[in-house]
Amino acid sequence: MATFLDRLLGRKEVRAAQPTIPTRLAATVTPNSALTLTAVYRAIQIIATPISKMSINTYRYATGLELKIENPVLVENPSLDQNRRDFLFQTVVDLALEGNAYWLKGYGSNGQVNNLTILPAASVMPSYPKMTDGTIDYSVIVYDYMGIRYTKREIEHLRIFSRAGLLKGVSPIESCRKDLSAAIDLRDYAGNWFTSAGVPTGVLKTNSMINAAEAEEVTANWHNKQQNRQVAVLGNGFDYQQIALSPRDALFTEIQDQQVQTIARLFGIPPRLLLTSVPGSSDTYSNLQDEQFVFFRHTLMAYSDAITDALSNCLPRGTRVQFDFEHLFKADVAARYNYYKIAIDAGILTAEEVRTKEGLDV
Repeated sequence: MATFLDRLLGRKEVRAAQPTIPTRLAATVTPNSALTLTAVYRAIQIIATPISKMSINTYRYATGLELKIENPVLVENPSLDQNRRDFLFQTVVDLALEGNAYWLKGYGSNGQVNNLTILPAASVMPSYPKMTDGTIDYSVIVYDYMGIRYTKREIEHLRIFSRAGLLKGVSPIESCRKDLSAAIDLRDYAGNWFTSAGVPTGVLKTNSMINAAEAEEVTANWHNKQQNRQVAVLGNGFDYQQIALSPRDALFTEIQDQQVQTIARLFGIPPRLLLTSVPGSSDTYSNLQDEQFVFFRHTLMAYSDAITDALSNCLPRGTRVQFDFEHLFKADVAARYNYYKIAIDAGILTAEEVRTKEGLDV
């Protein structure tokens, strides 16, 4: 503020700049940045791992009956460039992150599909082509990838969440970006709390009047002593008050737990699999079994159905494939053997079929 003398002499008033807090930009959410969240990484792994390891059965309609047949080569190994586990795992990851997956189909001399190649979902753009007169042909779908246009016969498009009028499936990352952005921002803020959060480690207080130079001198001396781990001596009525948070508060544990639950809800993962829990839930054997069944029915089936439908489309008409989920629900040995005994006595299974299910020599 200008003094009376400054105003009398016509000196220009100079005001000190007001301190400002830098703005915090919201985190940009992409599939890659979402994967830096441990909950997202683990959730996708939990979905992709069981599907990539499941056995697949093939069925064919014949004389009015659907018979189980030996798996074709395409089912046993869809891609010549990678094993089936990697092929299925990467397909599920694309579906979970992008909401879409694309297989480029290769045909043999017999006109049947003999090879499938996964294309990066983020690089494929489906669209309706324009006619020469500028109108759009809504009866045909084309797929542009790396400057090449493919037809629907060449591309198998997989989606787990589709909407009428949209060619691309809805990405959970894109649809719920605000939730994931908040999780990323909180993670980064908690990680930088002790280094760049703008919160001092402590306060030096005194009841005496000091000027700015004295305050700077005391502060510099204090920092020097603390940096070198030397004994600090406080005089002239100075008192040091530490600003400290408990580890729980410093890591924002409760808020981060809530965000892990949000991610579990987004991907349909039982919270306990992400090492968190919903208040009031219990861990009884019955509850765990029910939880596993719900996870299979409402989460894994969304991915497995998309894959089996697409793979069936690549086989001759009248042939379809289906994942075998039985191993996910295998009970303990005593319960399984009791089930097998009842099934054999009822004529549902034979002893040879039971040995095959258990991986034993027939």
